[in-house]
Amino acid sequence: MASFPIMMQRNFFFSSLVALLCAILPCEAWGQERDLLMPNFGQLSSAHVRVLFQDSEGYMWYGMKSDGLYRDDGYNLMSVRADFLHPEVQINNNITAICEDSRNRLWIGTKRGLYILDKTDYSVRPTGDNTLQIWTFDALKASMGDSVWAYANKHVLVYDSEGRCISQQPVDKNPLTTQNRKEVTDKRGNFWHIDDNGVPFVTINPVMELEEVDITKQPLCFNVPNERSGMTEEHKIHSVWAMSDSTKLVSTSLGMWMVRGGQKDAEPEQVGPNFGVVNTSSPGEDGLIYMNTEWQGLISYKDGRIEKLDSTIRNAYDIFYDDGRLWICTSDGRLLQYDVKKKEKMDMSEVCCLEGDAPIGIVVLNSKVWLLFNQRLLIFTPYRDPKAKPVIRYVFPSDLDPRPMFFRRLYSDGVNRIFVECEDKCFELKMKEEFLRKKPAAKIALSSYQTIHGVKYPGMDTHELNLQPDERVVHLFFTTFDHMNTQHVRFAYRYQGEQNWNYLEMGKNDVHLTRISGGSQTIEVIATNMDGQWVEQVFTLTLNREPYWWETVWAYIAYAVVALLLLGFSFSVGRRMERR
Repeated sequence: MASFPIMMQRNFFFSSLVALLCAILPCEAWGQERDLLMPNFGQLSSAHVRVLFQDSEGYMWYGMKSDGLYRDDGYNLMSVRADFLHPEVQINNNITAICEDSRNRLWIGTKRGLYILDKTDYSVRPTGDNTLQIWTFDALKASMGDSVWAYANKHVLVYDSEGRCISQQPVDKNPLTTQNRKEVTDKRGNFWHIDDNGVPFVTINPVMELEEVDITKQPLCFNVPNERSGMTEEHKIHSVWAMSDSTKLVSTSLGMWMVRGGQKDAEPEQVGPNFGVVNTSSPGEDGLIYMNTEWQGLISYKDGRIEKLDSTIRNAYDIFYDDGRLWICTSDGRLLQYDVKKKEKMDMSEVCCLEGDAPIGIVVLNSKVWLLFNQRLLIFTPYRDPKAKPVIRYVFPSDLDPRPMFFRRLYSDGVNRIFVECEDKCFELKMKEEFLRKKPAAKIALSSYQTIHGVKYPGMDTHELNLQPDERVVHLFFTTFDHMNTQHVRFAYRYQGEQNWNYLEMGKNDVHLTRISGGSQTIEVIATNMDGQWVEQVFTLTLNREPYWWETVWAYIAYAVVALLLLGFSFSVGRRMERR
């Protein structure tokens, strides 16, 4: 069967409009649960969905009123319908019911007839009895055996595994009421439902809640709002730290300053010499102050003594001292870890999958590194054991209740409370239990792949692809079947025995391979769940490309024979010329 087209382009305008409307609604309208528009709704050709179904693999299927069937892997939609581009597809496009049998085939009820979709090759065929193909199939139910029950034209029909109708019984009322085609709870507990207009929504719980607080009344240490520094306006303030005795360390464009706590109308005191522009600072142990300056880079200061630590780090947005280590986020989007005792710097950007976006704040609390970006919050849990995998969690404004537009600043009380500034308000982050508990590992699958011959859809649990000689470029698409959290999921891959993982950008699920040689090649893929935990099991895919005749073993033997003959001929000619 010819491959179906993937609708790759999203309706950005519609999605942006929905996001804007969601953002400006009052907080009370959201409550504890929220109905979000189906993630890939903009890819549908029609706004009227009639049937929702999730198969045993994890794909979501949408039966449309007049536009056929769509498969959703969380990233892209695949259409199954009869149109002028696919005349070989035999199906009525008015879908009324869906079920899955014990052989993982989809039975599709329509306004005119019953069809079977075989997921080994995604071929569609009508069931055996042509006289029944003019009936409307209102409900389907797969039995424990190989039979499928259907309700059509006020009859209960029983089909065997080959698609033959083996029983017909007239009834006055539909007895197959166990499946609600307009509601489905997916494998991750999200509730999908269709409203009266045919628009699908998903009911979710936010992973975190926000409680609005007055930040000026909170007992903060570490990061403090600039307006609470006690400095005059002539200084351009970069960061403020509050010590345990309420003394404030203020990093400014004119050096480092100290404002004594508990003293009324206390004048700011300059700390040490004029360090020039101090981007940010962090108090350490035994009175040490760590600073990042534009003149000298990363330095430490105590009692008039300056120690240069790393002169190459001059562009830090924020630094944070924790247990003998300095955590540094830079303006070029890196996260660095500096060991104060060993005087060693380690780049942690790849470990926590940074994409080059510059963090605007950093806090280390309870062995977790909190990195704030304008559009997301990253919670990085590094492990001391180098064999262990770090945990990375992403929090977006859409994951929070109430729903802010974007983030501005990160604060902490130094004990267990985290505060985030959003627009003109400040909130305390409240983690939910479901966010803290360990999530199940993500299941990785090959959703589709594209070659010179078009887009193809593999069968269930595919771990091997057989390619033609001219299919030297392959575009692979993967999924973890987490439809509501694709923007949180990260993929990484290794090709042909590479030692290091190649990390994809967050929300990207495709790998492009070029110049595939003849024979077998292997690609390994890992992914995270919605909380950034990497799966323990690696998905392995083998690509078997059939070689051209000139790439076969016999061809290489022939090349070797010809080379030996040429070498012998050259040697013979040389000896002859030497004798002459």
